[in-house]
Amino acid sequence: AGDQGIMFGYATDETEDCMPLTHSVATKLGKKLTDVRKDGTLWWLRPDGKTQVTIEYMQNADGSVEPLKFHTIVISTQHAEPLKAVRTKECAGYSGPEMTAPSMEEMNKLIVEKVVKSTLSEVKLKNGQPALSLFGDFT
Repeated sequence: AGDQGIMFGYATDETEDCMPLTHSVATKLGKKLTDVRKDGTLWWLRPDGKTQVTIEYMQNADGSVEPLKFHTIVISTQHAEPLKAVRTKECAGYSGPEMTAPSMEEMNKLIVEKVVKSTLSEVKLKNGQPALSLFGDFT
């Protein structure tokens, strides 16, 4: 899989961990993707997810920059076959009610709600606002 890479930059004061906001958010998205897979919320997800975050910044008169909006959030992940996979076969030891994996459209909506929006609401910007405030409308 030579098409993947990891990119990060420099120490910065835009996050508590001194990492660039894009790196911090991408890492948290990956963690949330794992969490919702393991806790069964999105049982049809499989391991091997990847994230990429691009933020548009505004430069102030003094040369400092502030995040303006999320330009792009990409999540690539393996998943069970839409509308065909069943939970009892996908999840070893599961004995609850049978469920079928949702459609691709519904999978995308659930990932936006349970991973992207959930993660961005937990990340705070320097001004105290949640990072979700930079997200805008999802289209």
